Amino acid sequence: MAFVSERKRFWIVTVLLLGVAVAIGYRLVVVHLKLVDISVRDPRYWFTREVPGLRGGIYSDVGGRQPFACSVPVWEYRVDPQSVNLKRHSRASVVHTVAEALKLDEQKVKDIFWRVDSRYVYLDTSYDDEANRILTDPKRVSGLVIDDRQVRRYPQGHLLAHVLGFVSKDPDNPVGAGGIEMRYESYLKGKTGRIKGMRDARGHEIRERRIVDVDSTPGSDVYLTIDHNIQMAVEQALYDGFTNCQAKAGWAIVLDARKGAVLAMATYPTFEPMNYNKAGELVKKNRCISENLEPGSVMKVITACAVLNDRMVSPDTMISTARNDPDFYKLPGDGSHKWEPYMSVREGLVHSSNIVYGKLGYRLGPKRLWHYFTAFGFGKKTGIDLPGEETGILPDHKKWDKASWSRAPIGQYVAVTPIQMAVAYGAVANGGRLMKPYIVDRIVGTDGEVVFRNEPEVVGQPISADTARRVREMMLGVAMKGGTARRAAVKGYSVAGKTGTAQMKEGKGYSSVNYNASFIGIVPAHDPAFVVLVTYQQPEHCSSFKYHEATGLPLYNHQGGVCAAPVFSRIAATIARYLGVEPDKPEELATE
Repeated sequence: MAFVSERKRFWIVTVLLLGVAVAIGYRLVVVHLKLVDISVRDPRYWFTREVPGLRGGIYSDVGGRQPFACSVPVWEYRVDPQSVNLKRHSRASVVHTVAEALKLDEQKVKDIFWRVDSRYVYLDTSYDDEANRILTDPKRVSGLVIDDRQVRRYPQGHLLAHVLGFVSKDPDNPVGAGGIEMRYESYLKGKTGRIKGMRDARGHEIRERRIVDVDSTPGSDVYLTIDHNIQMAVEQALYDGFTNCQAKAGWAIVLDARKGAVLAMATYPTFEPMNYNKAGELVKKNRCISENLEPGSVMKVITACAVLNDRMVSPDTMISTARNDPDFYKLPGDGSHKWEPYMSVREGLVHSSNIVYGKLGYRLGPKRLWHYFTAFGFGKKTGIDLPGEETGILPDHKKWDKASWSRAPIGQYVAVTPIQMAVAYGAVANGGRLMKPYIVDRIVGTDGEVVFRNEPEVVGQPISADTARRVREMMLGVAMKGGTARRAAVKGYSVAGKTGTAQMKEGKGYSSVNYNASFIGIVPAHDPAFVVLVTYQQPEHCSSFKYHEATGLPLYNHQGGVCAAPVFSRIAATIARYLGVEPDKPEELATE
């Protein structure tokens, strides 16, 4: 009986041991085959990571494909001193390998790897493929945590900065925060991928245990209407003029007269999009679309369009230059200018007479003038595809007092943005057709298909084609001898332009020392190809044609014909030659 009991006990123990072995084996097989959700038991070892798609680029392929903005994949390295595998390699050997691969000071790397009480200390960011291959080799390196990142680069530096905008520096969620980067964020931003898998005890992914692996998709590429070569020429000319006249700010716009496409847009001072956080808010402001200002005498062209289109006058109609005229209320003056008792509508534009155009606007009346202003697009956004556009200020005509009747026609009492004024002159250039301005030509997806395209769009016809032609002919004299801007002349080409020297608002009145000096011109006048606007804010050092009698040194001026006109001429001459525009005054070129 004792023998049987002994034997029975033996088999009981044996069966129990076999049962435990089978259970453990079964468990291991089940775990290996992922038949059990280990995440419930060991959530510390599971991870989920989103992988952002590479952001699309911004390009110009007008005049040759040029990248304005692009994203570069990089790796961000952090050190976890506690996860160095000391059984496989020494801490010193890891430090040497890491420092050599990333080309870092070895002592700096050593200091971080020896901080055993710290974890995930930032080390470096690199886009070197060979370095990353070395640093991901577990036989040579441990203790590194590597994250995929992307860096936004702007190969042209500050060129076109205000149009491009910038991307936030949040490594986990970079988003467009200005300009094209912001306006077309939904196209530029790539589709995020997703990885789900397991890490080992040291935090390294076990690649064969990855259970979700969805690839990211790059964003679409944006192609601009901006011509890279024209933009460079405009920015250089704008900067030189800014320096010469010692202005507070300056801006320039070049429009395709027939399409409304923006060929160049520049604001100064400027900034580097890569270092946007180092620039002040005023520096980052795109003044071409967000600066509300009283335009001054450049508005007289719009007034001329209104009175000619309504057949109130012809270019040769004579207007009295008497300011103390009982038929008008508090007319503006012409400063020190002394004109003949009468001046034609044409001459009033060429010599920029406030009295003549104040009277014309007064005769037209606030309701009709307001109608033309709104028809030309003032008081509302142009719809240009950039964020931050202002509407300008155009009070309802019912709110105008009698003084405003003769001030609005000469560019006071109302405020416009530079892009509004450029587009309005574009209508004068384009047979009276008001075009919607645009700066993006098309957007191309990763498969090469065009997913969006801008087309020229007529948004209004404020004046007839005949009125537009007659006003352009009136404007010809402005850039000629005797006009207010002979420095705006472009050899070989006719220029239909207008100066503006607008007193800046100061309190309830106007400053006696601060001005916005502008010139806007259409080239060539008879068969327009493009419109150029140039403005300098608060210029202090513009050399005039007049000289000091005692010293012989040039006197300084703040007028548009002195500050902005020469820059306009330089830009227009460069563009005309570059675009191959046929000269309409070839006899001037023959004398060179």
